[in-house]
Amino acid sequence: MFTDRNLMEMNQNLNPLEAESLSPELHQLLVLASDGDMICHENGSILIKENSYQEPLLLVETGQVEIVTPTGSHVTVQAPTVMGEQSILSGKATNARVLAKGTAGVRVVKEERIWDLVRSNTYGKDLLQSLTRLNLDRLKGRFHPKPYVALVAHDGRKDDLVATAKEFLPYLQQQPLLSTEHTGQRMQDELNLPIGRVVRSGPKGGDQEVGTLVVEGLVKAVLFFPDPLTSQPHFMDVGALQRVCDVCHVPIASNRGSAEHLLRSLSATDAG
Repeated sequence: MFTDRNLMEMNQNLNPLEAESLSPELHQLLVLASDGDMICHENGSILIKENSYQEPLLLVETGQVEIVTPTGSHVTVQAPTVMGEQSILSGKATNARVLAKGTAGVRVVKEERIWDLVRSNTYGKDLLQSLTRLNLDRLKGRFHPKPYVALVAHDGRKDDLVATAKEFLPYLQQQPLLSTEHTGQRMQDELNLPIGRVVRSGPKGGDQEVGTLVVEGLVKAVLFFPDPLTSQPHFMDVGALQRVCDVCHVPIASNRGSAEHLLRSLSATDAG
């Protein structure tokens, strides 16, 4: 029997990009119902097309996949997980595209096999409930088991944010991270820091997307370094993100000094 301590230790050991998935028993049930052996897909291979009615359920057994959402966000999740549950449960067309990121090992389970299991297998009801719960979480924007640490900076402050992230790299490597397009690219290129969710750049609505995730309770801290010496075309969005953090009691740091204090506090809290 798992105690609360066991579950807490398991959560602490999760890969920060690991997705919510099914229990080992249900996962194995789907493995037995899948079409043959696991297939390895190369980087960039399309696993699920957008606006399609003919997509099966995918069991991602190894590697990572990238979900491209209708808003343009790119969400990276780590195996093991399942993909394609929304279309199967709703009967509607898929609303996102799923790609292999790196090499991904995937098994295919056809829709009719899913419903055969639901009707006839002892665990059919549990399978349906688990897929439904997973789907509802994803519809709410919850793709990772822990809330994000958001990393955002204007062009003139990106060097400061990269330097701060480098100082706290061991901690940030254990967190699911959220970033805007260009800031996230700097983090990945210069620090090899995996970003779990990348939204559009700030002027294209990325700051608003981060604010929406704050409101949904999916962000635990924001490092947002605005450039006070340069006029920004999206200054209204900048102020809105800061106000949302205040309303939702989410800590926000706007410079290296405050960010260092915030990250030290988060590190100490997680370690305790």
